[in-house]
Amino acid sequence: MKITKCLLAILLVLGTVSTQAYEIPQEEKVCKKPKFRTFEPEHLSEVLPESEISFHVSNWADPDTIEVTARKVPLTVDVINKNVFYVVKAKLPPSLHGTFARIELRARAKEGRCLGQGGWLLKIKEKTAEESSSESGETTQEE
Repeated sequence: MKITKCLLAILLVLGTVSTQAYEIPQEEKVCKKPKFRTFEPEHLSEVLPESEISFHVSNWADPDTIEVTARKVPLTVDVINKNVFYVVKAKLPPSLHGTFARIELRARAKEGRCLGQGGWLLKIKEKTAEESSSESGETTQEE
């Protein structure tokens, strides 16, 4: 009887050790970074000052975290939910003309909060004399 109890105790201890060894590890959630695509106007396009730009962001991005800058100037964005992706629109700032500008994009994922980044380069035309005079309030008259 004593030997039976001893063997039973040993088997019980071995059984708990072996079940702990085969414990299924918990899966770590992998963060899926937001993706950017369909840039309008296209990369390296020449655009007028204050042109509208747009792009698509994957639907796993948090729309409240989408940030757009042009030459480090933050742009005001309009985010439209298309269910499978977001369409983001913005206007180039009036201070940018006669230069190249990198449009920088940033957004965080809904799950995991990892950061997705992207962007593209545009050439912004110089303001014409007509645009410059209309901004300063001057009008030209023909005689």
